[in-house]
Amino acid sequence: MSISPVSPGISGGTAAAPAVGLGSGAFGRLLTQFVGDAGAQQAHAEQAVHNLVAGRADNVHNVMLAMAKADLSFHLVLEIRNRLSDAYQEIMRMQV
Repeated sequence: MSISPVSPGISGGTAAAPAVGLGSGAFGRLLTQFVGDAGAQQAHAEQAVHNLVAGRADNVHNVMLAMAKADLSFHLVLEIRNRLSDAYQEIMRMQV
């Protein structure tokens, strides 16, 4: 059975500096996706309400589901923002 090394950058006993750019921007893209999804859910809920008011839709249940999904998406983004803010404040309180 052959065992491959976990980090291919380390060979022959010499340690290489870790790559800083590894995965950079992935977290930002994830946050952008969350905000975009929340905005899309909100737009869908608004359209469902407009359709219900205009008489183009008669299923109140689906409209309420769309509104609940939009609300849940908004609260998810809000909680992520709050946690990031708390983490930033905690880092700023650290003494060097």
